[in-house]
Amino acid sequence: MPMYPRRKKLTAGLLSLLMPVLTLTACADNPSGPGGAQDGGKKGNPVTLKIELFDRGNTPPGAPPLTESWFVKYMQEKFGDPNNIKLEFVTVPRTEEVPKLNVLMAANEAPDIIFTYSDPAVQNWVKQGGLTELGDLLNQYGPKLKKYLGDQLLGYGVINGKQYTVPAKRIILASSTPIIRKDWLDKLGMQPPKTTDEFYNVLKAFKEKDPGNTGGKVIPYGIRYNNNLDPLVRTFWKQMSEEEYYTLPDWLKPGNKDAYRFLNKLYNEGLISPDFALDKDGKKFQADLVNGQIGFAITNTNEPVYQAYYSTLQKNVPGATLLPVDPFTNYEGKHVKAIYHPLSAHIMIPKASKRAAEAIKLLDWMSDYNVIFDLQNGPEGVAYKKGDDGIPVFLDTDDAKKIMYNYLDYSMLINGKDMGDPEKTLKANAADPKYKDFTMDSIKIGDQDGQLPPRFDRPIEAQIKYNQTLSDKGVEIVVKTITAKPADFDKLYDDMAAEYMKIGGKEVQDEQLKAYREMKKK
Repeated sequence: MPMYPRRKKLTAGLLSLLMPVLTLTACADNPSGPGGAQDGGKKGNPVTLKIELFDRGNTPPGAPPLTESWFVKYMQEKFGDPNNIKLEFVTVPRTEEVPKLNVLMAANEAPDIIFTYSDPAVQNWVKQGGLTELGDLLNQYGPKLKKYLGDQLLGYGVINGKQYTVPAKRIILASSTPIIRKDWLDKLGMQPPKTTDEFYNVLKAFKEKDPGNTGGKVIPYGIRYNNNLDPLVRTFWKQMSEEEYYTLPDWLKPGNKDAYRFLNKLYNEGLISPDFALDKDGKKFQADLVNGQIGFAITNTNEPVYQAYYSTLQKNVPGATLLPVDPFTNYEGKHVKAIYHPLSAHIMIPKASKRAAEAIKLLDWMSDYNVIFDLQNGPEGVAYKKGDDGIPVFLDTDDAKKIMYNYLDYSMLINGKDMGDPEKTLKANAADPKYKDFTMDSIKIGDQDGQLPPRFDRPIEAQIKYNQTLSDKGVEIVVKTITAKPADFDKLYDDMAAEYMKIGGKEVQDEQLKAYREMKKK
């Protein structure tokens, strides 16, 4: 039996607490007292607080820019104006998050509040002296924030004994879920695939029979440059020890090469998006999906709902239905896939910022459940209506979509939806009756046989040093090995994996091995 981390199957009760969302989210309460705008508070000209905001490239036609949304106006009115602070949101492309932040940090031009999912990036900024220590600021300006997050979660933001980040709380641990066009399956008289072999046969049928009548534009398996391949690749991994799971780079994990050989086969048979390597912002993938050309894809869990892929697809292609599926099986017959830690993103204040107090005040304001509710649901009567039980139900209208398309990114303290009460959270999970079953099935499948990613109790210096180099090389390996001629695959994969190790991968592996063994001795 493998020894690498795997979460136990969630009970129905716990699953109920999970939420149909997967992006960054919010909290609130407005701390009073001195320092709201330092000495500015309510005197003189307002000070400006700059805040990072993801641009996911999914703004609906006719919607206001991300930086002028309903949520920006709400936060300005409820927090900014009373504290004499002008809130300014700075957009960063989601697919280029770390490189863009690295440039801004190096130039001392980063927003006053930044966030990232990348541990190596955080550790690098700490090492370079680029982040503000937050311990005293949290004590002075963030009492409600500290209470909301709790000591255990806050501990994830302690590096070298000092609090450098505010860790966001993750409500949903499921990371990714495969989805398939059920209406295509029904038209072909086929059942949802339950094994990798059945998955391959379904893709072949989609290609040959074009059940969506796309006129030859059918894409059986839609992927993008910034792909999510984990649920497929991971099931090719063979048995390994926990030490190997923690310390081997993915390219050297037993079975990983077989996974990419399979993807290469799919690509050369015309079963994968032909131009995925050029789709760096994912917009082509989104367009192909909502226009009804993709038969199967892997997205962030419930991304089709919270980014409106599903509703837009159904508007463009009446009768189209998506179904969460779990076809990929490993040597044990399990459907293993990566899941998230309870820690979501790291929220930070750059050392160069002059607005650290205002930043913590904003986050403290965000940790009140009344503000959380507003930031997660938008304006009543336009974005949602309250059911008889008081739980908000999203409205399926164009006006609502123009407001809510990126709503969870404005409230960065939570990744997922938190109603502040387990029973209310349960009901809120089913708040959209149109996609209730899809949502809960997506979360359940995304969590099934989930494996936590390796996490060490100290920074890995080599990972900090080579993070961007190895990340870029990893993308290159994905693109080149998938698109190679089959006869060239084996040598190309071996050569590129060896190059990966030569440019820093070996140093990372050696240091992780040392850190793992030290950790196991404690």
